[in-house]
Amino acid sequence: MKKISDTLDRKFIDSFDISDWEIETDTGWHDVTEIHKTVQYTVYRIETESGSFLECADDHIVFLDTLEEIFVKDLKINESKIITKHGSSLVTSIQQFDYEENMYDITVKSDDHRFYSNDILSHNTATCVAYLLWLSIYTESYSIAITANKKALAVDILSRYQLAYENLPMWLQQGVVVWNKGSVELENGSKLLAASTAASSIRGGSFNLVMMDEFAHVHNNLAEEFFTSTYPVISSGTSTKIIIVSTPRGMNLYYRMWMDAINGKNDYFPLDIHWSRVPGRDEEWKLKTIRNTSERQFKQEFESSDKNTLINIDGKEVTIGDLYDTILL
Repeated sequence: MKKISDTLDRKFIDSFDISDWEIETDTGWHDVTEIHKTVQYTVYRIETESGSFLECADDHIVFLDTLEEIFVKDLKINESKIITKHGSSLVTSIQQFDYEENMYDITVKSDDHRFYSNDILSHNTATCVAYLLWLSIYTESYSIAITANKKALAVDILSRYQLAYENLPMWLQQGVVVWNKGSVELENGSKLLAASTAASSIRGGSFNLVMMDEFAHVHNNLAEEFFTSTYPVISSGTSTKIIIVSTPRGMNLYYRMWMDAINGKNDYFPLDIHWSRVPGRDEEWKLKTIRNTSERQFKQEFESSDKNTLINIDGKEVTIGDLYDTILL
């Protein structure tokens, strides 16, 4: 058993290394390597029309039928459809109880970290935050703003940074000055802030790096306002950076920026990762995913195209590219 220090306000209070455990996921059975005990959370219970139910924390992540991640607290009764072991199912009940309990998260040895929890597709807190971690630890007084179309998603990314930090060996860790759900400050002066993509969310701040997650899913008018107010924050420095990560959604600001980067009309470096480059994802996985969602949803989430991004040229449908995810650097 690996004890996690309780000197900080952290999500996990204990972790247990395990072996010979497997869990069913939407891509087959995968090994479980750790179980994490959390601080106490208010208990939520969700039920679906297919009879599946789940009791969990408010920020437990499940998947809409579009494969988009969503917190349980953001689901809507008789509107949200989530992925279950038996296919897409409508959420018919959401209850918030008046008590708290310790929760248990698991670490799944897979690339997407999804798993079925009581037949409902869920996600544990693991993602690629190594770059932000490396920058903040090895660069003094480095300021990072993490933004997303919803502040809750930005907070979630920051929580994954915190989890990665906690699992560093002690000799790599910096002293901690501030550590909460919205911000982190290390002893070397490096800071991280989680914010929404509101026009004024980071206006007036001074940042070395601004990360924008799921930028294509920000409303068009808000995206323009946010970017107009944000760009001066990073353009004033000689070594400042901006990273924009998203799956495309229609011909909006992100689409224009991506196409300009592809055509050399701006200074962004476009990076695309095809879904087939992820270990374990082959044609069989593609067909299974389409069966459990739909071809249109697969194209939008994994090939970065939907009915809004298809262009008809001489009778042929052309998309912005067969991408798993797209990043502007």
